Parts: sequence; C-alpha cells; structure tokens
Amino acid sequence: MGGQWAKTSQDVRRGYLFTDLTEANADETIRYAKLGGFGYVMTYDSTWAASLGSYPINLKNFPKGEESFKAVIDKCHAAGLKVGMHMLTSFVGKNDALVRPNPDPRLLKDAHAVLAADLDAQAKEIPSATSLDDFPKEPGYYGAARQGFEIAIDDEIIRYARIGGPDSRTFLQCQRGYAGTKPAPHKAGAKIAHLCERYGCYLVDLRTSLKDELAERVAGVINRCGFDMIYFDGGECNAANGPPWYWVSQQQMSVYNRVKRDFLVQGSGGTPWTWHIFARGNCDDFAAVAPKQYLDYHKIGDSWEHHARSFMPAELGWWGFLDDAPHHPATSPDEVEYYAVRMLALDTPVSLETNLAALKRNGRTEELLRLLGEYERLRLSGAVPAAIRAKLRQGEWHITRTGGQPAFHPIRYDVQRVAAPGSAAMANRFAPQALKFRIQAVPALAPVGDKSNVLLLQSEPAVELKLPPPRAPMPGALAASVKFTKPAGEQAVGFQAGPGTRLGGGAKPLDLLRHRALAVRLRVDGPAVPPGEPCPVLNVQLESGAETYRDHYVDLDFTGERTIVIPEPTTERMLPEFRPAYANYEFKAAGYSFDYRGIVALNLRWMRLPKGAPPRCSVALVEALAESDAVLRSPELSVGSAKLSIPAELRTGDYAEFWAEGPIRVFDRNGVLLKTLPPPGQAPQLASGENQIALTAAGSAPAKLTLITLGEPLVVQQVAAPQ
Repeated sequence: MGGQWAKTSQDVRRGYLFTDLTEANADETIRYAKLGGFGYVMTYDSTWAASLGSYPINLKNFPKGEESFKAVIDKCHAAGLKVGMHMLTSFVGKNDALVRPNPDPRLLKDAHAVLAADLDAQAKEIPSATSLDDFPKEPGYYGAARQGFEIAIDDEIIRYARIGGPDSRTFLQCQRGYAGTKPAPHKAGAKIAHLCERYGCYLVDLRTSLKDELAERVAGVINRCGFDMIYFDGGECNAANGPPWYWVSQQQMSVYNRVKRDFLVQGSGGTPWTWHIFARGNCDDFAAVAPKQYLDYHKIGDSWEHHARSFMPAELGWWGFLDDAPHHPATSPDEVEYYAVRMLALDTPVSLETNLAALKRNGRTEELLRLLGEYERLRLSGAVPAAIRAKLRQGEWHITRTGGQPAFHPIRYDVQRVAAPGSAAMANRFAPQALKFRIQAVPALAPVGDKSNVLLLQSEPAVELKLPPPRAPMPGALAASVKFTKPAGEQAVGFQAGPGTRLGGGAKPLDLLRHRALAVRLRVDGPAVPPGEPCPVLNVQLESGAETYRDHYVDLDFTGERTIVIPEPTTERMLPEFRPAYANYEFKAAGYSFDYRGIVALNLRWMRLPKGAPPRCSVALVEALAESDAVLRSPELSVGSAKLSIPAELRTGDYAEFWAEGPIRVFDRNGVLLKTLPPPGQAPQLASGENQIALTAAGSAPAKLTLITLGEPLVVQQVAAPQ
C-alpha cells in the first residue's frame, strides 16, 4: 500500500462503511461515512453488479455503466475516502448469463448419473440408469447454505422435489426448464449432473477456464474504475471443489494476480495461501440480537484472538446498523458505544454493515455516527494510555468530558419489565446519583388461555421431556420438537399425538408476527439442586425457515407446576452461558435475522443439567400470546417521595430517555425524535445499594424500564478535544 507492507500500513487501521453505494446516493453515503470516521466505503456485490458470475454493472445504480461507477469512486476519493468492492467468490447467480438460457458446462457438479430412457419435454419423473446415492435427498444444508435439488441434462436445468421410485433411482415432481432454461427432450444415456449450490447460487468449477474468465472480469473492473479494496466473501464455499487448504484460495489468487493497483485485500475462508495477500481479517455476519455478547464472546473471544495468534491484523466488522423490525430492535446508543469502546481498547477498527434506507429510518443515525467518529478519532490519535485501554476491554463504559478531556465511566443498563402501576427493584453498584433512565411502551399481552392466542402445544397429562443420553452433546440436546409443517401423526421427536395432546400448525408454518411472547406451563419434580449449584435450564426455541432460531431460556429453579411468561427472546444469555454444541445447532443461527411469519417448529432443548440426578420436567402447555398496542400515558417515576413526571403519551415502541441533565427526549421505536420536554428540575436520587422505583401512569400499561447508573470516571489527561 503506497510502498508499505499492507499489514502494517495505515489503511488496515481504518474501518469501512459497508453499504449500498450508488450514483444516486453517493453524496449521502459520503456524509455518513465521514460522520462515522470511516476510511473506506464498500459496496455490496448486488449493488454494483446485476448478477454474480458475469458481473455486469448494475445499470439501475450506475446508469452509464463503468463510466458512472468510476465517477462515484472519483467523488469518494475527492472526499478523502477509499472504495471497496464486495464480491462472492466463485458464485454464479441463477439469473446470470452463465446460467440462462443455456447453463455453462463449466459450472461445478458434485454428483453424476445417466438417463435411463428417452425423455420428452413435459415429463415430471426422470429415471436414472445408475445409482443416485450421491444426490441430495433431503432439503439439507451446508452450514446455512441450502444444497439445492437442481440437475442439468444437456442445456436444461431441472429442479426435483425428491428421489424415489424403483430402487430409489427416479427424480420425482420435477420442475422443467428451471432457472431460465428451456424444457427439451433428452435421449437415454444422456449425462445427469447435480449442480453444486451454496447460498442459493451455483459455483465455478475451479479446474476449468471459467475461474480465469471470472477473475479477468472482476480485476478489470477494479483496474478501470479505481477500486482500493476487495472483500472476497464466501471463499470457504470453494471447498466444494476439493481440499479447503488448496481450493479455497484459488479464485481469490486468480483475481489478485490480475489487479494492477495497490489495494487492500480481505476475505472469508483464509488459508496459508491467502495469508500473504490478506491484509486484515475478522469480518463476520452481524448478529441481529444480543450484539454486545456476540462482540465479546465471538467476534473478540473467538475470531479477533485467533487472528492475533495468526499474526494477522483484525477488525471488528461486520457490525449491523439496524432499523426496527419485528425480529430485532433498532440500533441503540449503548450498542454503538459498546462497539466503540472495544474498538478503542483493542486499537482495532470497526466496520459497519447496513444500507442507506436503514440509516435514514433510524432517527438517531447522525447522533450515533458522531459518537462513533469521536471514538475513532480518539483511537487514531493514540492518546489514550495503554493502562486505560486495558481496562476498557471489560465491562460497559460511557464517555464524558471533564474540562475538555475525555473521561470513561463504568456504566450499567439494568432492564426490567414493569406494569404501570408497579415497581422495580434495582441495585446501584456505584455512588449515589441522580436517576437516569429509558422507559419504553411495550405491547400488552393477552392472558394465558385467551382465544386470541396461538396454541403451539397442549398435553393432558403433561408430557415428560426425555433426558439426553450420557454422551449426548450439550448444551442444546433436543428433548422434544413439534414440526408445524407435519401432521400430528408424523411428529418425530418427543410427542406422539394422543387423545390428550394438541399440536399447533396443521401442516403449515405459523404466523407469529403478533404473537412473539410465549407462555410455558411446566411441572418440575426433584431432586432439588444442591445450594450453590446452577439450576437446570430449558430452552423453549422457535424455529423459522432456513434453520434460524429464537431462544427463550427457562430456569428450572422450582418444583411443582408453574406457568412462565417469556415476553421476548433471551438470546443475550446464549454465548456467555449456553453456546450450543455445533451438533445441535449453530449459535449464529440463533442470532441472525428471523422471520416470525414462518415458524416451522417448536424445539425444547436442554441447555444445562445438574451433574448429579437430573430433574423430571413435564410440559403441559406452550402458547404464543397475542400482542396488542398499548399506550403509556403521562408516566411518573418515583424514588421515595421524589417524583419525575413525563408529560407525554408513549405509544407502543415509543420511549423517553433522560440522563439526569438536560431535557427528556421522546423517540419512536426507530429513534425518530418526537418531542423534547423541558428539564424536570431536581431529579430523584438513587442511593448506593438497593433502590425501589415506582411507576405510575394514567391508566394501566406495560413498560420496559432501563435504569442507567454511572461509576467514577477514568480521565485521560492532556488530550485536546477532537475537532
């Protein structure tokens, strides 16, 4: 990079904004990138290219093709930003010219057979003269990547639903002319090949000339348009060609060797070959929920530490910047500061994955990017002593300024659900201080048994959950499962439908978009857990399509029968306490995006069992509770006789935030500022130790109350305030 070894250049110290950069939004994107202190902008493969494989320029986003693309990159350069290209290594999209109307023979195939008889263009069953043992028979996954049920015969792609018939040698329920190809007759003896698929795309056969054709195209765009960086995504999928240590790197090296510019190289699926060209590592798909735990226990605890031991510079990307959705909340200030503090502590950049629409919908985007930019300038200044940075590696911290100098306070966010009228107990672990809080109106939940709820499981008598065998991998051993896409008589694990058992679903996925809270009725019979020993934990897990999950943990710290309401997932406990064994399910799949509209299963899993005699646990009911919008009118918080009133109406998702100084600000669920209320005067004081906070409102309504407390600061001396 400019004559300097890339791994030690200043470029590896700068993060990037990973977003949908186009000709139309270039000015807005540049402004956001500058606010966040980023050194680069990287654009998605689907933004700059119309399809994968041939990689034609996406004319919707760059109307004059490469001319528009180069003009956008030049504009970024003029603003002091470099530009990165994202690509999916060796992937070929099903909408690409290499697939339709005639599939390129150089697409990777991983199973082969021979057609047993002449076939007309309408046939829905395709007989094979040879074994189909190597062809996928179940909708299995390669990690999170569906393998696909698509075969090629001559110039036609055919999708089959299953394999059956005599000797299991017939492709059944076939869809002819798939992926833009044309149905055609085929002669007996024609070759049948399964098209290797990862993440919904075909792959290049890296033993063919297509590897170099793809490399020429991508490297040519880099050279002509002036890119400064590339991210080779999905590189690990090249292992479909053979041993990963060799094949994962071949497409990446083929592109790299053709680029004529100094440029920063990153990618997934690193090998001893790519160590020499990769300048930095540690990117990973973001977690939609529990981002703080994902950062500490995976991004840093697993990946960052691994890269450091491998003598590879690392970053803390990708971090998702989100707007509000049913399966995740909008990115909040404390999440941004959590990442920023770790970035400063490790002297490691952060890269942010998002899109312009999400940035614009989150009303606090500019405030949050300014905060991130402040931390980034402080990090790059090198002014924070190593002793302070070492302390910032643990716990949560909040930056303030004391006499113009940055100061870092330990901070706690204690979150509880409270029904108004009601109260919350909290322990202030720091010195006495003024009340600081965030209070949010949340949906009201129907009572257990209400006809508006969705029944997932009901059993009378209650069904006892089976215990995992002695050598079963834990955490996450499956105790029982209800498949909503199967009839009651075809349930495979744990529940055989009887006269007293009712299962939800009716052979189709459930829509729980307005039924996200769960009620679980359990009976626990001894033996009691010895004092000081951790209690058993059950995971009441929802599964949506593509094998993604939401976990709801239940501590079995009681005996007898109890109905437990779980208003939202408890994913934040997963990585610190219950990282599942890979044989059970992938932990990332419990943190990724999720679709409440297509729930395919209810899984009951053991996450922790005592070392001695395990308990007997039976389940009688699992019900998804109906949500309804609730309004929190004129809430008032009291500590002792001191009161703080919020003269506002908080609709579902709205929240009020107060930091003991300045006004109370009211936001909607996306962080859009709705109103600013005058400072309330003398705020109630929290004592050190235990406190009781009372909540009242005009009427009754549920709320999520976050109590914020600050500790004594660490002050950085003699540092000028960032400009």
